[in-house]
Amino acid sequence: VPLATVGTVLTGGMAVGKRRMRGVESHGMCCSGAELGLSADSKGLLVLDPVAGDAGGGPGTPLAAALGIEDDVVYDLAIETNRPDAMCVAGVARDLAARLGLKFHIAEPGVDVVGNGFVGEVAALQVESDDLCPRFVARVLSSVRVTESPAWMQRRLVLAGMRPINSVVDASNYVMLELGQPTHPYDLDRLGGQGLVVRRATPGETLVTLDGVGRVLTAEDCLICDAKGTPVGIAGVMGGSSSEIGPDTRRVLLEAAWFDPMAIARTSRRLGLRSEASAR
Repeated sequence: VPLATVGTVLTGGMAVGKRRMRGVESHGMCCSGAELGLSADSKGLLVLDPVAGDAGGGPGTPLAAALGIEDDVVYDLAIETNRPDAMCVAGVARDLAARLGLKFHIAEPGVDVVGNGFVGEVAALQVESDDLCPRFVARVLSSVRVTESPAWMQRRLVLAGMRPINSVVDASNYVMLELGQPTHPYDLDRLGGQGLVVRRATPGETLVTLDGVGRVLTAEDCLICDAKGTPVGIAGVMGGSSSEIGPDTRRVLLEAAWFDPMAIARTSRRLGLRSEASAR
């Protein structure tokens, strides 16, 4: 676990000093992720886990070395609304390559695909409103183990202004920040009818989004529903709470889609709900 020795200044400005606690002189304190500014978790001590990708190390190893943290630079860029392509690492790199006359390419990830079955064999997909959603693709991930993300990934998400959730959601957000393409993971076993339907909302329909707020929808809004027609997300804006990824998730339906940009903008503005996905 991380130990802040005497003289350490924690996030928030508190300096660690010698203190007597229950008759014993304390020469430091063990820390949570929140106290170190590494995550929002303040429920307990940050436990280094080699299985999750932390480098670990014996007692006395500097925390930065144990977590693989290196000196870095965070660029704070003002991206105008006409340049959503620059709201990702690849987009900024593409512009820089053009300006500096450098070659640019997006590296292909090394992914081992196990099995060659079609998504349609395990999940139903249907687009009823192709004017709002001309393209909708999905893949099923089986035997998923939901854990905390590696510390280096959590740190990068926090530095980019996002809150780490779990390994599945964080991976989805990480790819969005890299490539600019939002994706959304659903717990397949919590989807009624084991599938998704994309359609227009009917006036007055409601949905509780992941932020816990009930939203009232109109016919201009595009909905993601389960195969039985129950809304599970507002397309391109935010998912619903009924099919979110949790510790018990074992099968994930991963969605990637192209939604009509103006329809998403109108829905986001009317609901007062701006998300990382809707901005892109």
